[in-house]
Amino acid sequence: MFRQIPEVTLKLILQLFNKIWNEGLIPNSWKRAIILPFNKPGKDPTSPNNYRPIALTSHLSKWMEKIIVSRLGYILEHKKLINGCQYGFRTGRSTMDALIRVCNDIEKALKMKEIMIIVFFDIEKAYDSLWKEGLLIKIKQMGISGKMFNWVADFLLDRKIKVKIGNDYSKEFNVENGIPQGSAISPILFNIMINDIFSDTDKCINSALYADDGAIWMRGKNVKYVVEKIKKAIKKVEKWSYEWGFKLSASKSCFMVVTNKRNIDTGTLTLYGQPLERVKDFKYLGLWLDNYYTWKTHIENLETKCKKVINLLKAVAGNNWGADRESLLNIYRALMRSIIDYGSFLYGAAAKTTLQKIDRLQSRALRICTG
Repeated sequence: MFRQIPEVTLKLILQLFNKIWNEGLIPNSWKRAIILPFNKPGKDPTSPNNYRPIALTSHLSKWMEKIIVSRLGYILEHKKLINGCQYGFRTGRSTMDALIRVCNDIEKALKMKEIMIIVFFDIEKAYDSLWKEGLLIKIKQMGISGKMFNWVADFLLDRKIKVKIGNDYSKEFNVENGIPQGSAISPILFNIMINDIFSDTDKCINSALYADDGAIWMRGKNVKYVVEKIKKAIKKVEKWSYEWGFKLSASKSCFMVVTNKRNIDTGTLTLYGQPLERVKDFKYLGLWLDNYYTWKTHIENLETKCKKVINLLKAVAGNNWGADRESLLNIYRALMRSIIDYGSFLYGAAAKTTLQKIDRLQSRALRICTG
């Protein structure tokens, strides 16, 4: 869009951005957002809690936000202000880095005949409940001041929203807390706010973060010792949430015990006094981890998805009609090969008989594509 703008107009926009940057005052129209609620996949559409609010804001605001993100991101990375366990929305890092961190420790635990307890945390309404004043406190604590601080402070001030459903709009509301989902700068601000969530845990506790998807774990031979350390770490995370205005969901958070042994009794782990569910498998950052590290659950889910793609290919393929070979291959690459490739170097450790299930489905799909 902006590539089509004449140079004279671009210079005027640059003057506007410089004026806003120097004065630290953002136009009120940039602080207005239209909220589009999107139902979360597989969730009950009749419950308001199952919708993700996406904010539509000014194009000029988004453009300037991207410039600010570039500068703020450089400061955070250059001064090493972001915790090393955070992999979300950082240059050169991805979900795979967080998954490698977890899986490497699982492999070590199994090799050393240890147990490993992993706790997966879920933050309720993470973006919507963010405490604005707390965020500014953390930015100050990081030593970020001057024009950057003033710009962020004004960005958070006096924000208003209205909700759009179909062609209907709600009345306008003031936003007391939270940052807009869909905004270019929101992810990096959230990273700052959640930066120290695991900082007070003992050194023996490992952790990984991808935005608000957090996990802590510990491995060892002494079950009782590992359990006590994990319980202590959960209490530290609880304390952090009280101090910084977040609430962790006890019903959605859970823990998993990875081991070669059978019937390991860890007792009950609690969050805010509520028992956490002990699970046999859990989907973390797109991969299904299971308590014996067999990858069977992940492969089963891949099978289900691949079979749906095969049915689609069958529906649009034909010798004398339907999509041509290249179109079919594009469908295969986009919908099937992409999900198989994701994390394949990790789940490739599964048993050969388990992996053969995916190989057979790939062969079927390619035979349909190539006739």
